[in-house]
Amino acid sequence: MISLKACGYTALIDPMRGGNCLRLSRFASEALRGPAAPEDMDREPFFYGTPPLLYPNRISGGRFTFEGREYVLPIREKETGCFLHGDLDRTAFQVVRAEKDRAHLRRRFTSEDRYMTLPHAFTVDMGYHLTLEGLRQTVTVTNDSGLDMPFGLGFHTAFRLSFTPEGEAGKVTMRLDAAAEYPRDQKTHLPNGTVLTDYPDREALARGTFVPAARPVSRLFKMGDDKTMTLTDPGTGVRVTYTAERGYRYWMVFSPSPGFICAEPQSWLTNCPNGPFPREETGFDFIVPGGSKVCETLMSIERI
Repeated sequence: MISLKACGYTALIDPMRGGNCLRLSRFASEALRGPAAPEDMDREPFFYGTPPLLYPNRISGGRFTFEGREYVLPIREKETGCFLHGDLDRTAFQVVRAEKDRAHLRRRFTSEDRYMTLPHAFTVDMGYHLTLEGLRQTVTVTNDSGLDMPFGLGFHTAFRLSFTPEGEAGKVTMRLDAAAEYPRDQKTHLPNGTVLTDYPDREALARGTFVPAARPVSRLFKMGDDKTMTLTDPGTGVRVTYTAERGYRYWMVFSPSPGFICAEPQSWLTNCPNGPFPREETGFDFIVPGGSKVCETLMSIERI
């Protein structure tokens, strides 16, 4: 484990699990949902900390084509027949640098050491930096192969409700900057081809009065201009802010129980390679040989 301490913050990062940040604390408040025991991570790997997703969310049939090549990915969700999230969250990273306020992790996938079944060698560099603004996470993916490489990245970031033991989850409110919602098929959980700009709870999310613990949530949104999600705990006077500063276009918001909520930044829309929308409209991207793509978030804990 890597422990960072600076500017009143403490962060805990696990290089053996894809550089997952399992803890971010300040003012005796914990922003992220961390595991109570190591076996929790094996049982529910996407419900703790910041698991990285490559590729993010679901791809129907675990297959898509790009530049005449068929990409065949493992089916992780038998009931829907979909690829789901990938293996980056359970991949060990090398610690390149670890200091008091920052860390740099790296994983290289060679043509022999393939990531899933991708026909690409590539490198993932993950950087964390604690400042007075909060915890900045920067991910750089570099294509080391001779072919254009499809690119999609996300994080299944899990937040506590609330941030201290004495807090009440039912009083925590959420603000989400969302320009539109993509309704999904209830069986496959894939976008059904419609887009709503006047969606349910739109005003509550915009005003920051939405209560995520009130009922289970599973919704997919296009980010608005400021690309920010906030959780406010009025009982303890703490606010957690999560901003997708670079590279992300969509939020997946998922809360299967009242105790936590996942606010997941994604660079592409769920099932982007296979529609039902044109790829160029839903974040499909690729990295040229020798090129890189960068994604960045900032997470902070503040008193209100």
